[in-house]
Amino acid sequence: MDNKIIDSTLLRKLDRLKLNTNLLLNQGYNGGRKSNGKGSSIEFSDYKEYVLGDDFRKIDWNAYGRFQKLYVKLFEEERQASVNIFLDTSLSMDFGNPKKSLIAKKIASALSYISLSNLDAVNIYSNGENELKETGYFNGKNTFQGLLKNMEKASFFSKNDLFQFIKKKNYKKGITMILSDLYSDYVEESIKYLSYKNQRIIVLHVLSKEELAPDLKGDLRFIDSETEEEKDVSVTNPVLKAYEKTLKNFIREHKEICRKYGCKYILVSNEISIEEILFDQLVKHGILR
Repeated sequence: MDNKIIDSTLLRKLDRLKLNTNLLLNQGYNGGRKSNGKGSSIEFSDYKEYVLGDDFRKIDWNAYGRFQKLYVKLFEEERQASVNIFLDTSLSMDFGNPKKSLIAKKIASALSYISLSNLDAVNIYSNGENELKETGYFNGKNTFQGLLKNMEKASFFSKNDLFQFIKKKNYKKGITMILSDLYSDYVEESIKYLSYKNQRIIVLHVLSKEELAPDLKGDLRFIDSETEEEKDVSVTNPVLKAYEKTLKNFIREHKEICRKYGCKYILVSNEISIEEILFDQLVKHGILR
């Protein structure tokens, strides 16, 4: 799998996608998502680039004649959604071949681009020392390169728990996306809090093929990447079966947490290409359209 986070070919494909959030926002800046307030004027206010699903009746054909691109006129009162992306940069994410950290950065970058293209504001949160680190909100498609540089610098060496800090911040009503392997005792507590804060929550559970279907045999020593605790294990068929049962329970528990609080849950493997994740899994689950 390519180690580059995102390329121009994929970006062109992403221009066809939108976040399918079904959000109705009452407050905020002008943006690309309809509010439940009525527009006070039918005068022209702004343009946005046409994407599949937009009202083709609002296409400005004069703009097309000048720029050879389709643009949609914005007449209605529309609002900007706040998109919060929680990127787990703990050591456990720096595992697998390719690493879970790489696929998480690819997904976060792609979803940020789609959000910015649709005039939403994007803030990236990650593990800090005693609180969440955040980039601050990026606004507009022209800020994407700055966001991408920030993403490229993200390092996955933290021994601090991302979920331990989520309740320490306040969040505006909006969309929350979590990219993590969910190795935390605070997942349910954090999701409950975000739900209380009027977030539409999407959990992207990132696991490696080595975790989902380990190809191991014999006497091995396992070292916890975060605690450095060592454990000697004789990997036999019964041990692998017990691991498989534990893994299934782990996934089922987190699916149930998401169901309980009205979240979307998607299991993502590091062996699947970013195109498959975006155009197959996320479209299939109704996250993108």
